[in-house]
Amino acid sequence: MVNSTTAMVNSTTAMVNSTTAMVNSTTATGSNTTAPPTHMPTTGNNATVPGNNATVPGNNATVPGNNATVPGNNATVPPTHAPTTGNNTVPNVITTAAPLTPNITVTVLETPVSRAECGSKQLCAAQPSDCNPSSPGSCFFLAARQTSGRNFEFGLSGQSEGYLAASLSTGTTAGGNDTTYVCANNNGVVQFFSTVLNNGQLIVTTLNVNSVKGSVNGNTIQCTFSATIPEATRARARARAAAATSFSLSVSTGSFNATTGTLGAPTTAIKTPVVNLANPNTTVTNELAPTTTSAPSTNLTTTGNQATVAPLTPNITVTVLETPVSRAECGSKQLCAAQPSDCNPSSPGSCFFLAARQTNGRNFEFGLSGQSEGYLAASLSTDTTAGGNDVTYVCANNNGVVKFFSTVLNNGQLTVTTLNVNSVKGSVNGSKIQCTFAATVPDASATRATNTDFSMAVLTGTFNAATDSLGAPSTALRTPVVNLANPNATVTNIIATTTAPATTSHAATLQQSLTQALLVTVGVLGLVML
Repeated sequence: MVNSTTAMVNSTTAMVNSTTAMVNSTTATGSNTTAPPTHMPTTGNNATVPGNNATVPGNNATVPGNNATVPGNNATVPPTHAPTTGNNTVPNVITTAAPLTPNITVTVLETPVSRAECGSKQLCAAQPSDCNPSSPGSCFFLAARQTSGRNFEFGLSGQSEGYLAASLSTGTTAGGNDTTYVCANNNGVVQFFSTVLNNGQLIVTTLNVNSVKGSVNGNTIQCTFSATIPEATRARARARAAAATSFSLSVSTGSFNATTGTLGAPTTAIKTPVVNLANPNTTVTNELAPTTTSAPSTNLTTTGNQATVAPLTPNITVTVLETPVSRAECGSKQLCAAQPSDCNPSSPGSCFFLAARQTNGRNFEFGLSGQSEGYLAASLSTDTTAGGNDVTYVCANNNGVVKFFSTVLNNGQLTVTTLNVNSVKGSVNGSKIQCTFAATVPDASATRATNTDFSMAVLTGTFNAATDSLGAPSTALRTPVVNLANPNATVTNIIATTTAPATTSHAATLQQSLTQALLVTVGVLGLVML
């Protein structure tokens, strides 16, 4: 019998001690369907069954005939008709979607990456945990949404002057040929790379990725793409047998040389435990920071030990400011910055003033006052270098009334955007502009000790009321990085110098020298005349 295929033997008769045994067997063809045989016992003494060299249908295995002996003495013929496949193996049937066809052409990302469906339709990892990639600010975010099998849609957002990358690892140790998707800033547009991360280096390769979209806004890079992820069970067959989509996620940044296409060594901003990407309700933690990204999206989250409330709803309609901006509660209820330091915005005179009062979480009330023929602005930066997509609130003199703009400052230019600002009031008196407003400040905890640490600046610039064009800003006041929630913090103007007094002193000295020279000359002329 070859490949366990049953031969068909019909009407084989053994005559032993006048007892005849009839064995009837019907053999399955290639479909392996076999009727059960009937086995009647035979008694006798070594009777011989004549063979006929019968051939097994389906697999062409030949049953050897001639001189086959049936043992006697009440021996029973054993059944031999179990159905089998060709190689005696029945594989498990697993339905898997076909891998995506690679195409890393990048089109423009029109809709920002969003955390709207975190916990319901997409798995999300973020630093800080309440990072909202749709709003201005500095944070890192990665979302994964299963479409079918091992095919996923990804959304990636973060800040980098070079590239932003998402890596998948079967363990929490990076660098073992981890699949890594790279979105690089190539002169203001996204360039995509399929790579593997090994020993701290990114190696360009071909991965099953397509539908790539990207955008660059200052140093914020966002991209979305579809990818067939590797099968985790190949590397973790025992631990991940039930979850071929279980990985550790990471978000990293690095340098990018647009001329040579070189990707620098990555620095990790987020690293999660191994989680099942197909389960959007998984709670994800960043093992590099003591924060948690909870799967459900709620209006109240916790960052460290500080509760944060929902951001304000944008509404920049301006009403009249009836009560002037005041420094009355500086140091007790509001943090104040001024140039000169004793500036009183409630009194006439030329000075610049900015106050911040925390209402709850990252929601603040601001008061701004200063002189400008165009606009006056308050800017928040996580460092003391202006222009890295800094959130900037602009109060412009629009023919004697205040017009408000939500903007970000990047490379010396103000770009109008949508910020979480409302309750705007303003007044214009000659060149003096004052405004108050409520705002949800961005989360600074990605780079600072607390999420309300910023350098504050007061800016001025030109404004074209006909075109709403905002000119390049000039800085009147800039503070060190301070906690806006601490009204008692010491605030200084780091751009204030003694240049003006020194120049005045030099001018006075020069004037004295000229006067003395003139007196000497007059004296000499008088002597000559005598």
